Amino acid sequence: MKVTLSALSPAHFRRSPISSKRRVLLACVLWLMAFGFYASRTQLAIDRGIDHIDYIQRTTSTPKCPIQDAVDVCIHYSANMSNVVDLCGPIASTVGDCQDRVYGLVLTTKNFMEDVSEYTQIMVVQGGNIGEALDAFVQTRSRWTIDLMGGKGYELLRSFADEERNDLHKNLDLLQHKCDNFFNGAFHPFGFGANWHNLGLGLAYSLYYNMTLYPRDDYKYFIPMTTCTKADLERSFGAHTPETNFSRWNNSTINYKSLGADEFELVRQRMIMRSEYQDKGHFWWRSLLTYYAIRPNFRLRELIRRSSKATVPCISIHVRHSDKISESALFEFSEYMEHADQYRGKTGISGIYLMTDDDRVIKSTKDYRDFQFSYLNMASRGSLRDTKPRA
Repeated sequence: MKVTLSALSPAHFRRSPISSKRRVLLACVLWLMAFGFYASRTQLAIDRGIDHIDYIQRTTSTPKCPIQDAVDVCIHYSANMSNVVDLCGPIASTVGDCQDRVYGLVLTTKNFMEDVSEYTQIMVVQGGNIGEALDAFVQTRSRWTIDLMGGKGYELLRSFADEERNDLHKNLDLLQHKCDNFFNGAFHPFGFGANWHNLGLGLAYSLYYNMTLYPRDDYKYFIPMTTCTKADLERSFGAHTPETNFSRWNNSTINYKSLGADEFELVRQRMIMRSEYQDKGHFWWRSLLTYYAIRPNFRLRELIRRSSKATVPCISIHVRHSDKISESALFEFSEYMEHADQYRGKTGISGIYLMTDDDRVIKSTKDYRDFQFSYLNMASRGSLRDTKPRA
């Protein structure tokens, strides 16, 4: 008898001479095949969703001077001074090795980035095609963030004034490149955002238990969270067999390995947090951990620069309707805009980068004439019309 997947119904099993154990085994195999297929397709969707960003209209930008007014500037002797003058005009600055004191801004080249003081606020790195070099630099120095929009002939890096943030990132840098003991996990086979949420939670566990997080997947559009190799992981696991039972994971555990998707196990202690940062609050803690996991690499930055119509600085708003209604109450766009108006009053920023899957939200932007919106029109997704924001 020829049986198709569509014919595998309870009625068919009752008629079949297959034993009960074999039925259970067959059902498990089919479930695992479906789950594995779904997980692989989800990862492909993450990559393809970024790969196919080319369909957005390309944008061009006029080169801007990266040197701000009233900033104490040092120009490294390796930099091309004529290019700086072409962009910015005459500049009052010090020229030299920029190591005599701390400057507000240092203009240098990729070969001398490591000489810049960690207390410098802004670093301008001159040169073309230096994205990979910058990624390698900030991978182990996460106090620096690479400006997503960049410039023509230079890259802009900024450091943070929040010293507690810098301390957290320094601890992450030390731990994520230590390569002694590992947490091999933080795997979530579902949506793009949920994936990063779980990686942030995985870093919280890693910091709490003093382990290097070694993710199960490679994310080719993001700066790797660790320089540790698979050989480092296997060496550590060979010396100390990893614990695989979540209920037995404690402060004496040397290595831990998740055998599959672990999001439901990790969320059991979703408030897990190092004691020295508890006064900053859970939102601060998880935001910075997730930031560490999703730093765009040179490939993604280039796609953003070629495609984005947004100008910075701007207010970023994500209005998710559609399937979100199954998880929580939805908010009217006007509620988001109340907060945007408050932020505009504090900062003077009126540009908004709007991300939404609801065409009605796009249409309602015309009611806010004091703001300038940039967005991708998603009106073709007809299923959005069935969702209702909360009353």
